[in-house]
Amino acid sequence: MSSELAIKAVGLSKCYQIYGKPHHRLLQSIFRSFRTYYRDFWALKDVSFEVKRGEVLGVIGRNGAGKSTLLQIICGTVTPTSGAVEVMGRVAALLELGAGFNPEFTGRENVYLNASIMGLTRDETDRAFDGILAFSELAEFIDEPVKTYSSGMYVRLAFAVAIHTNPDVLIVDEALSVGDVAFRNKCIRRVQDLRAQGTTILFVSHDLSTLQLICDRAIWLEKGAIKAAGDPVAVSQNYHAAMMGEVGATAQRPSVPQQRTDHARFTVFNLFRGEGATFLGGQDIAFNFELEAMKALENAVFAVSIYRTDGDWVIGQTSREAGVAWKPIAAGGSARGQLVLEKNLLAPGDYAAAFGAYSADLSICYALTELNAHFSVRTDFPTWGKILHPAKWIIQS
Repeated sequence: MSSELAIKAVGLSKCYQIYGKPHHRLLQSIFRSFRTYYRDFWALKDVSFEVKRGEVLGVIGRNGAGKSTLLQIICGTVTPTSGAVEVMGRVAALLELGAGFNPEFTGRENVYLNASIMGLTRDETDRAFDGILAFSELAEFIDEPVKTYSSGMYVRLAFAVAIHTNPDVLIVDEALSVGDVAFRNKCIRRVQDLRAQGTTILFVSHDLSTLQLICDRAIWLEKGAIKAAGDPVAVSQNYHAAMMGEVGATAQRPSVPQQRTDHARFTVFNLFRGEGATFLGGQDIAFNFELEAMKALENAVFAVSIYRTDGDWVIGQTSREAGVAWKPIAAGGSARGQLVLEKNLLAPGDYAAAFGAYSADLSICYALTELNAHFSVRTDFPTWGKILHPAKWIIQS
């Protein structure tokens, strides 16, 4: 493996045998190849990637996507079904809450136990102990059994031990999601210090905001395979948008259906850049529309509704607010127009739009489309929330 690499994974796959009932294991051992009592579950499928020394790699994916299995293989606690992984140097890992701790031991005893698991000698742990205790802020409880610790105290102690073992590779699996903000900030600063010192870090989290800020690259695992890899901002935003879409589909929230009005119908309603276009935050988004009158219509105003794919109604406004109305339309006639959302304020996500046409006082609906103009918004920087509101920041002495 190249001296520039800290981790190299090639074709990693892991298959588990899932038995429907407990006694099927016994039957399988008896009948062996004559009959199969299990089904194969592939937790990982042909995963390959490289991590350079000093790089921070984020790993995201829904529960059950294979993240923890991947980390366990890298740590050597799980053997892959096929493929291979090489890791250069000492590995410190926080794979799950309380891993490597004996609940009956005191915090002090568990520091020495955990440090020895990570390869430190007794003397090395003696020299590191004061630093571990200070970082964990658990001096008052260090001689109490860890079974009396809260989940936050568990993580404080485990993280403190891990970062004081001088690891070449640090693996953090959701540990920072437990505990208060002050300790989380402390951990993030320490992670940044370790990166500056050349430590390679694998960071697994559902906290996409932190992942975007501290990672150099990100991998998105889906059903045991790599779905996307690259810039952490782009990968995180695409993952978030996909998850929001699934929430919307699962919730089956009502959309705006096409209504029969007997007044008019839209003959054109589309995005100027085409269905499924992707826009940057702050970029103009334009829609074309054309309305055909089925009977004579008075002055008309048009309306737009934009929903995120999780069902949230983000924009709902009409041309009336802008003081724009179309002249009366004769039966069989048409009205055309374009709506431009100037410097769009939408946060990263996937969206769908619907259009409506109304009488000038909004009392009569002439026509109403379905949510059939789909588009996406992305940014090249981390951001959160639902809109990117124009803001002016002022430094005051």
